[in-house]
Amino acid sequence: MLTRWIQQIWTFGPVKVKVIITACLLAIVPIAILGMTTYLLASHTLFKEIGKANRETVKQVQERIDDKLVNLDKVVLQHAFNPLFKEFLSLDKPYEDPTRFQAIMTILTSMEGLINDTDGVYLYMTRQNLIVNPSQGIADASRLHPSVLEQIQKHNEDFFWMDRIRSVPSIPRGGTHVVTFVRKLPVSAEKPLGYLIIELNDRALFDVFSHMQFGQSGEMLIVTPTGNILSDWNKHLLEPDFSNPVLQRLTASDASEEMYSATIHNQELLINYLKSDYNGWRYVSAVPIRELTSSIQWIKRATLAASLMLVLISIGAAVTLSGSFVRRLTGIIDLIRKKHAGLPIPQAGMNEFGLLRHYMESLHTANRHLEQQMLESMPLLRANFLQKLVTGTLDAKDVEEKLRYYGIEMPAAYYTVLYVELDHMRGQTEQDVQLFTYAAMNIAKELLVPRGHGAVFQTQTDHIAVVLNHGSESSSPHELKTNAFILAEELRDVIHSLLRITVTIGIGHCYRGLEQLKLSRKEAEEALQYQMVQGCGKVIYIGSMLPKSSSYEYPIEQEQYILTGIKLGALEQVGQQVDAFAARLTHDQESGSYEYVQQAFVQLMAASLKTLFELDPEQGPKLFHYNVYQRLGRMRTSEAIVKWLKEEIYPTLIQHIIQRRNVRQRRTMEKVLDYIHEHYDEDLSQPLLADMASLPNSQFSHVFKAETGMTLTDYIIAYRMEKAKELLRGTDLKIAEIAERLCYNNPQNFIRGFKRLCGITPGEYRSRSVAEAVTE
Repeated sequence: MLTRWIQQIWTFGPVKVKVIITACLLAIVPIAILGMTTYLLASHTLFKEIGKANRETVKQVQERIDDKLVNLDKVVLQHAFNPLFKEFLSLDKPYEDPTRFQAIMTILTSMEGLINDTDGVYLYMTRQNLIVNPSQGIADASRLHPSVLEQIQKHNEDFFWMDRIRSVPSIPRGGTHVVTFVRKLPVSAEKPLGYLIIELNDRALFDVFSHMQFGQSGEMLIVTPTGNILSDWNKHLLEPDFSNPVLQRLTASDASEEMYSATIHNQELLINYLKSDYNGWRYVSAVPIRELTSSIQWIKRATLAASLMLVLISIGAAVTLSGSFVRRLTGIIDLIRKKHAGLPIPQAGMNEFGLLRHYMESLHTANRHLEQQMLESMPLLRANFLQKLVTGTLDAKDVEEKLRYYGIEMPAAYYTVLYVELDHMRGQTEQDVQLFTYAAMNIAKELLVPRGHGAVFQTQTDHIAVVLNHGSESSSPHELKTNAFILAEELRDVIHSLLRITVTIGIGHCYRGLEQLKLSRKEAEEALQYQMVQGCGKVIYIGSMLPKSSSYEYPIEQEQYILTGIKLGALEQVGQQVDAFAARLTHDQESGSYEYVQQAFVQLMAASLKTLFELDPEQGPKLFHYNVYQRLGRMRTSEAIVKWLKEEIYPTLIQHIIQRRNVRQRRTMEKVLDYIHEHYDEDLSQPLLADMASLPNSQFSHVFKAETGMTLTDYIIAYRMEKAKELLRGTDLKIAEIAERLCYNNPQNFIRGFKRLCGITPGEYRSRSVAEAVTE
C-alpha cells in the first residue's frame, strides 16, 4: 500500500509533490509538539504523585515500627509493676525459693507469649549476677552478651534501646542484628535491683516493610545511632557499607526527612529518608524509578502510538483526495471493529459513513454505561474517602475539593468522632450482620441531622464511624462534649429499641479543625477497647478511661486455687475461682487499663496450660486444635472470656485430666491383681500392695474397691478359695496341707472360710467332685 501511495504522489508532478510534502510537515509538526508536551506533563505529574505516595509509605513503615517498639515497652512496663519482681530480686539465694521462682518463670513465659518476634526474655539480677530465662532457668549472667552488660553500666535511665550484631561480620550490614530493650526493676527505685531484658530479631522489623507497597525490587535500610545498618540482606540495591554515596549523604545531613533521586550502578533510584523522633533511627528506602514509573512508559507508548496514528491520518488525508479517503475511513472502521469486538454488529449494506456513525453511537452508549457504573460505586468511593479523612492520610489541599465532590458539608469549627460496634454478632450470618449494620447506619444518619453536620460510614474494621461536625467559636468544651454524649446515648437507645440489639459506642475528644480529626478517631477506637472492663452496651468516653493508677495487683491467690482445682479435677471449684479472678480484675478498676485485664487472663491461661503439660506432657499440648491465645485476644469483654473459660476451656481440660488419671489407675490395679494371682500363696498385706501402686492405704482401698467391686481382703479370700477348689479336685493333698499352702495357720479357719464362701466344707466339695467324675 505504501508503494502505491508513493507512485501516486510522483504522478502528480513536482509542484503538487511540494505542496503535499509541505502539508504533511504542517500536519506532523503540531502533532509532534502536542504529543511531546502531553507526555512530559503527564509523566511529571505522575512521577510527583508517585514520590509523595512512596514517602507516605516510608512514613507508615517508620510509624508502625515505632508503634511496635512502644507497645513492647507498654507490655514490659505492665509486668514490671508486679511486686513479685522486687521480692524475688531482693533474695540472696533466689533458687532456694521455688514458689517465687515459679511465679517469675510464669510471668516471663507470659511476656514471651505477648511479645511477638522475641528472641528471648531475661531477668538480670544485678546483686547476684544471675539471669532468669523461661528456657534456661537460672543461669550465670555471663550468658548475656557483653555489650548488654556494658550498656547497663553506662545508662542511668529507666529504660533504653540498644542494637548489636549477633555475629561480627566483615561489613556493618548483612549479618543478623539483635535489637534489645532494657528496663530497670523496680520501676520507681533509685537504685535498681535488676533489669528486664527483651531481645528482638531485626527480621521482625522488616516483616513490617515486606507488607508495604514498595514494589518487588524495593529495599529499606535502618541506620541506628550506633552505626549499625539493619537491612533485608536478600536485596542489594545499595552498597553494603558506608562508602555508598546515599549513606554518606545521610550521615552528613541533619535533616529529619528528604526525598531525591540518585543513580547507583547505572540504575536510577528514588530515595526517601526519614528520622524517627522516638529512637533516632534513620529509615532509608530505595526503589527503582523504572519499576515505579511503568505507567509512564505506557503513557509514552500511548502518546507515541496516538501521534503516529495522527501523522498517518494527516499524510493519508493530504495524499488521498478521492478514493484514498474512503480507504482511510475503512481502515478506521476496521480498527474500531478490532479494538472493540464486543460492540453491536451493524446492519448489512451500510456504507462507510453509516458504519462510522454506528460505531460512534455504540461507543457513546458504552461511555454512558461506564458513567452509570461510576454513579453506582459512588457510596464505596465516598466511604473510602472518609476512611482516609479520619486516618489523616489525605493531603490537606485535596480535602476541601473532595468534600464538595462527594457532597459532604462540614462548615462547623469542631469535630468529634464516634465509633459504634454491634455487640454479640458472633453466630449471626454475614447477611444478617450486614443488614444490622446498614440499619444502624441509617439510624445514625437520621439522628446526626439535628445535632450538626458530618458523615456516617462503615470502616475497614467493620465499625460504624460517625463524624460529628458541630459547635461554633463561642462553644465551650462542656457543651461540645455534652452534645456528643446526647447523640451517642440517643443512638444506642434507638438502635436497641428498633433493632433489638445492643451497641457499644466509643467517643473521642472534640478537636478544632480537620487536621486533628485523626486524633479523635484514634481515641474513639481506643475507647471501644475498654469493653474489656466496662462491658457491652455502654457509651465510653476516652476522657473518662485514663487509668487512675499505674500499679495493678494480679490475683495470684485465685490463680493458685484454679490450678489446684485443675489438679484435683474439681470443675465446680475452678468455675467459682474464675468468677472470683475476673471480679478481682474489674473491682474498682472501671477506669483501669483494658490491656491489664487482657494480659492478666493471658497469664492465667499460660499457667493453666503449663499445669496441663506437667500432668500430661505427651497428649496435653495436643488437646486444643486451635491457638487459645489468639482466640482470647479476639474477645472484647471479660464476661465473654469468663464464659469461654468456664464452658469450653476448663471442662475440656479437666475431663482430659480425669480420663488420663482413670487410665493410670486402671493400669495400676491390673498390675496389683497380676501380683495377687502370682503370689496368692504368700502373705499379701495392704501396705505392700498400696506401696506397689504408689498410693496411700486409704486411697488404695477406695480405688481397689472401685475397680473390682470387692475389698482387698474379700478378693484375696475369693481367689484363694478358687485355687483351693482346683487343689481339691486335682490333687490328693490333705485339707490341712491345702490350708497351709494357702497361708492359713489354722485348718479350721480355712474350713470355716470355705464353707462361708461355697456353702459346703472342703471335704464335702471333694466328695462331690469325685462322684461327678465317676458318673461322667
